[in-house]
Amino acid sequence: MRLFALAMLVLCAPVGAKDFSHPKDCDGKVVELNPADRITVVLASSQPLADTTREFGRALYGWQGRKEFRVIVVVDLRRSLGTLFKGWTVGKMKADLDEEGERLIPWYRANKNPGNPRVDLCGIADFDGKATDSLGWGSDEKKMKVTIFGKTGDVVWSEMDADSPKAMQAEVRKLLGNPVPTPPDAVPKKSRILMRKG
Repeated sequence: MRLFALAMLVLCAPVGAKDFSHPKDCDGKVVELNPADRITVVLASSQPLADTTREFGRALYGWQGRKEFRVIVVVDLRRSLGTLFKGWTVGKMKADLDEEGERLIPWYRANKNPGNPRVDLCGIADFDGKATDSLGWGSDEKKMKVTIFGKTGDVVWSEMDADSPKAMQAEVRKLLGNPVPTPPDAVPKKSRILMRKG
Protein backbone atom coordinates (compact mmCIF):
# COMPACT_ATOMS: atom_id res chain seq x y z
CA MET A 1 0.00 0.00 0.00
CA ARG A 2 2.85 2.41 0.83
CA LEU A 3 4.49 1.63 -2.50
CA PHE A 4 1.23 2.42 -4.32
CA ALA A 5 0.86 5.74 -2.45
CA LEU A 6 4.45 6.69 -3.27
CA ALA A 7 3.91 5.85 -6.94
CA MET A 8 0.76 7.99 -7.01
CA LEU A 9 2.65 10.94 -5.49
CA VAL A 10 5.32 10.68 -8.17
CA LEU A 11 2.77 10.38 -10.98
CA CYS A 12 0.74 13.32 -9.71
CA ALA A 13 3.69 15.67 -9.27
CA PRO A 14 3.02 18.98 -11.05
CA VAL A 15 4.69 19.79 -14.36
CA GLY A 16 6.25 22.84 -12.72
CA ALA A 17 8.29 20.56 -10.45
CA LYS A 18 10.62 19.86 -13.39
CA ASP A 19 14.14 21.07 -12.74
CA PHE A 20 14.75 23.70 -15.40
CA SER A 21 18.16 25.10 -16.24
CA HIS A 22 19.13 28.41 -14.59
CA PRO A 23 21.24 30.01 -17.34
CA LYS A 24 22.75 33.47 -17.37
CA ASP A 25 21.24 35.98 -19.76
CA CYS A 26 23.29 38.27 -21.97
CA ASP A 27 23.38 40.82 -19.13
CA GLY A 28 25.05 38.27 -16.85
CA LYS A 29 22.00 37.70 -14.62
CA VAL A 30 20.92 34.20 -13.60
CA VAL A 31 17.50 33.52 -15.11
CA GLU A 32 14.64 31.45 -13.75
CA LEU A 33 12.74 30.20 -16.80
CA ASN A 34 9.52 29.63 -14.81
CA PRO A 35 9.36 32.31 -12.11
CA ALA A 36 6.45 32.30 -9.67
CA ASP A 37 3.74 34.97 -9.87
CA ARG A 38 4.31 35.70 -13.56
CA ILE A 39 3.01 34.51 -16.89
CA THR A 40 6.23 33.79 -18.75
CA VAL A 41 6.45 33.13 -22.48
CA VAL A 42 9.71 31.47 -23.52
CA LEU A 43 10.46 31.74 -27.23
CA ALA A 44 13.03 29.78 -29.19
CA SER A 45 15.44 31.43 -31.57
CA SER A 46 18.36 30.42 -33.75
CA GLN A 47 19.89 31.64 -36.97
CA PRO A 48 17.22 29.90 -39.13
CA LEU A 49 14.42 31.05 -36.78
CA ALA A 50 15.43 34.72 -36.51
CA ASP A 51 12.58 36.19 -38.57
CA THR A 52 10.00 33.84 -37.03
CA THR A 53 11.09 34.76 -33.51
CA ARG A 54 10.71 38.45 -34.36
CA GLU A 55 7.18 37.79 -35.64
CA PHE A 56 6.25 35.94 -32.44
CA GLY A 57 7.83 38.67 -30.31
CA ARG A 58 5.86 41.41 -32.07
CA ALA A 59 2.67 39.40 -31.49
CA LEU A 60 3.21 39.85 -27.73
CA TYR A 61 3.76 43.62 -27.74
CA GLY A 62 0.23 44.34 -26.50
CA TRP A 63 0.96 42.68 -23.14
CA GLN A 64 4.48 44.06 -22.71
CA GLY A 65 4.77 46.21 -19.62
CA ARG A 66 2.30 44.31 -17.47
CA LYS A 67 3.98 43.51 -14.16
CA GLU A 68 2.83 39.89 -14.21
CA PHE A 69 4.09 39.22 -17.76
CA ARG A 70 7.52 38.41 -19.11
CA VAL A 71 9.06 37.20 -22.36
CA ILE A 72 12.33 35.25 -22.48
CA VAL A 73 14.12 34.42 -25.73
CA VAL A 74 16.45 31.39 -25.71
CA VAL A 75 18.82 31.54 -28.68
CA ASP A 76 20.13 28.09 -29.60
CA LEU A 77 23.70 28.77 -30.70
CA ARG A 78 25.08 25.23 -30.69
CA ARG A 79 25.46 25.14 -34.48
CA SER A 80 26.23 28.83 -34.88
CA LEU A 81 29.50 30.57 -35.63
CA GLY A 82 28.59 32.66 -32.59
CA THR A 83 30.14 29.93 -30.45
CA LEU A 84 33.53 30.98 -31.84
CA PHE A 85 32.95 34.64 -30.98
CA LYS A 86 31.04 34.49 -27.72
CA GLY A 87 31.96 37.95 -26.50
CA TRP A 88 30.87 39.58 -29.77
CA THR A 89 27.65 37.53 -29.89
CA VAL A 90 26.63 38.47 -26.33
CA GLY A 91 27.55 42.12 -26.97
CA LYS A 92 25.37 42.19 -30.08
CA MET A 93 22.45 40.66 -28.19
CA LYS A 94 22.77 43.34 -25.52
CA ALA A 95 22.82 46.11 -28.12
CA ASP A 96 19.74 44.64 -29.81
CA LEU A 97 17.91 44.49 -26.48
CA ASP A 98 18.85 48.12 -25.78
CA GLU A 99 17.14 49.09 -29.02
CA GLU A 100 14.14 46.89 -28.32
CA GLY A 101 13.75 48.51 -24.91
CA GLU A 102 13.28 51.88 -26.62
CA ARG A 103 10.76 50.39 -29.04
CA LEU A 104 8.66 49.02 -26.18
CA ILE A 105 8.30 52.30 -24.26
CA PRO A 106 4.93 53.22 -25.84
CA TRP A 107 3.58 49.75 -25.07
CA TYR A 108 4.72 50.01 -21.45
CA ARG A 109 3.05 53.38 -21.09
CA ALA A 110 -0.16 52.03 -22.68
CA ASN A 111 -0.08 49.28 -20.04
CA LYS A 112 0.36 51.96 -17.34
CA ASN A 113 3.95 50.96 -16.60
CA PRO A 114 6.30 53.97 -16.14
CA GLY A 115 9.38 51.74 -15.87
CA ASN A 116 12.28 51.11 -18.23
CA PRO A 117 11.45 48.16 -20.53
CA ARG A 118 15.13 47.25 -20.91
CA VAL A 119 15.40 45.88 -17.36
CA ASP A 120 12.69 43.31 -18.17
CA LEU A 121 14.12 42.13 -21.48
CA CYS A 122 15.84 38.77 -21.38
CA GLY A 123 17.91 37.10 -24.07
CA ILE A 124 19.82 33.90 -23.33
CA ALA A 125 22.77 32.94 -25.51
CA ASP A 126 22.49 29.15 -25.24
CA PHE A 127 25.94 28.13 -26.41
CA ASP A 128 25.88 24.67 -24.80
CA GLY A 129 22.19 23.84 -25.34
CA LYS A 130 21.44 23.31 -21.64
CA ALA A 131 18.54 25.79 -21.53
CA THR A 132 17.08 24.42 -24.77
CA ASP A 133 17.38 20.84 -23.55
CA SER A 134 15.89 21.57 -20.13
CA LEU A 135 12.80 22.95 -21.90
CA GLY A 136 12.49 19.68 -23.83
CA TRP A 137 12.77 21.48 -27.15
CA GLY A 138 15.07 18.99 -28.87
CA SER A 139 17.78 19.86 -31.36
CA ASP A 140 15.84 20.95 -34.46
CA GLU A 141 16.82 24.59 -34.74
CA LYS A 142 14.43 25.14 -37.65
CA LYS A 143 11.23 24.48 -35.66
CA MET A 144 9.67 27.35 -33.73
CA LYS A 145 9.15 26.38 -30.10
CA VAL A 146 7.09 28.24 -27.50
CA THR A 147 6.51 27.37 -23.84
CA ILE A 148 4.17 29.33 -21.58
CA PHE A 149 4.52 29.04 -17.81
CA GLY A 150 1.70 30.00 -15.45
CA LYS A 151 2.02 31.86 -12.17
CA THR A 152 2.66 28.60 -10.30
CA GLY A 153 5.66 27.82 -12.50
CA ASP A 154 3.82 25.05 -14.33
CA VAL A 155 3.78 24.67 -18.10
CA VAL A 156 0.31 25.77 -19.20
CA TRP A 157 0.87 25.59 -22.96
CA SER A 158 3.61 24.45 -25.28
CA GLU A 159 4.12 24.10 -29.02
CA MET A 160 7.09 22.34 -30.59
CA ASP A 161 6.51 23.36 -34.21
CA ALA A 162 4.50 26.58 -34.27
CA ASP A 163 3.77 28.05 -37.69
CA SER A 164 1.83 31.10 -36.46
CA PRO A 165 1.71 33.17 -33.26
CA LYS A 166 -2.11 33.07 -33.17
CA ALA A 167 -2.44 30.05 -30.87
CA MET A 168 0.19 31.55 -28.52
CA GLN A 169 -1.69 34.86 -28.47
CA ALA A 170 -4.95 33.06 -27.68
CA GLU A 171 -3.34 31.33 -24.69
CA VAL A 172 -1.86 34.59 -23.36
CA ARG A 173 -5.25 36.27 -23.81
CA LYS A 174 -6.85 33.54 -21.65
CA LEU A 175 -4.29 34.19 -18.92
CA LEU A 176 -4.00 37.99 -19.03
CA GLY A 177 -7.00 39.31 -20.92
CA ASN A 178 -6.93 41.38 -24.08
CA PRO A 179 -3.78 43.22 -25.16
CA VAL A 180 -3.77 47.01 -25.33
CA PRO A 181 -4.41 48.51 -28.79
CA THR A 182 -1.41 49.74 -30.72
CA PRO A 183 -0.33 53.05 -29.12
CA PRO A 184 -0.37 56.03 -31.52
CA ASP A 185 3.28 56.75 -30.77
CA ALA A 186 4.40 53.18 -31.53
CA VAL A 187 5.90 54.31 -34.82
CA PRO A 188 7.46 51.52 -36.87
CA LYS A 189 11.23 51.77 -36.85
CA LYS A 190 13.95 49.46 -38.01
CA SER A 191 14.82 47.17 -35.10
CA ARG A 192 17.67 44.70 -35.15
CA ILE A 193 16.13 42.31 -32.64
CA LEU A 194 12.49 41.98 -33.72
CA MET A 195 12.01 43.92 -36.95
CA ARG A 196 15.08 43.33 -39.08
CA LYS A 197 14.54 41.30 -42.22
CA GLY A 198 17.06 39.36 -44.23
